[in-house]
Amino acid sequence: MELDKKDIQLLEILEKNSKSPVQELSDKTGIPASTVHHRIKKLETNNIIKRYTAQLNEKIMGRGFSAYVMVNGSPEKYLDDDFFNHKYVSEVSAVTGNYDLIIKIQCGNLDQFNDFLQEFREKYGRFLTQTVTMVCTETLV
Repeated sequence: MELDKKDIQLLEILEKNSKSPVQELSDKTGIPASTVHHRIKKLETNNIIKRYTAQLNEKIMGRGFSAYVMVNGSPEKYLDDDFFNHKYVSEVSAVTGNYDLIIKIQCGNLDQFNDFLQEFREKYGRFLTQTVTMVCTETLV
């Protein structure tokens, strides 16, 4: 499915607020409400809109403490499914340069982070050649 300017405009609005009412979308795009509804269904059917999600308050959800851990490890795969499914691991990105991965950790407080870090080092430390940890106690934006 090829997207036109109006599809892109609808998607940009929905990306900011997936609960935008059809009438509001119609007003912002200049497309009749019935056409907006039809376009959204078509975008869903073509898997351009995969799902609708809620953006939660991280502090209330117990994830107000964030840290980034950059790691450099052995050439073989050294992190397992347990690691990727850990409740505090929110993102893992491969990078180039001095480190292999950047891992975003989100938990409730420094104690939880320290417990995670201790567990991480005990289980995977023998595979790691270098780590750097950056802690963020407040989200700026």
